[in-house]
Amino acid sequence: MQDSSERPSARGQNGLNRLAVWARWVEDGFLVTLFLMMLGVAVYQVVARELFNTGTLWGADFVGVSVLWVTMSGASIAARTSRHIRIDALIRFLSPSAAALALRIVGLVTALVCLLLAWQAVQFIQEEFEYQTIGIGVVPAWVLQLIIPVGAGIMAVRYLLHAFWPPEHDSS
Repeated sequence: MQDSSERPSARGQNGLNRLAVWARWVEDGFLVTLFLMMLGVAVYQVVARELFNTGTLWGADFVGVSVLWVTMSGASIAARTSRHIRIDALIRFLSPSAAALALRIVGLVTALVCLLLAWQAVQFIQEEFEYQTIGIGVVPAWVLQLIIPVGAGIMAVRYLLHAFWPPEHDSS
């Protein structure tokens, strides 16, 4: 039988694991749904133009904004799973401990770059808000661009976590 002092932490850890799994499902589902919507609108636009000489006024803008959202969401998932593009030619020649240190430094630098991107994106969105730029239909452009600081901020947190607690397959 377990000590009563161990049970709450195990329960708390189990709850955190369930929350993490749920968050992954939501994030992955969001990306897939958005990609399918983007693809559907793009195909509709092509078919409507070619066959019926018509289309939607907002279709091209929606696809353009969707590309931005899919890119930032996909990059965030790549950061979560540590499956991002990485040039590790020099890492291969380092000892395991030196390689682990190098990967931690790269994680910190990448987190810093993502934080800078998020900061600059916030500045940009503030200007878009002030100028009341219209994005699609009546939707303000700044709403459509919120994915940039949010996605960059999420990536910064993930790379920071990777720097201190690297994924197991990275530390070899």
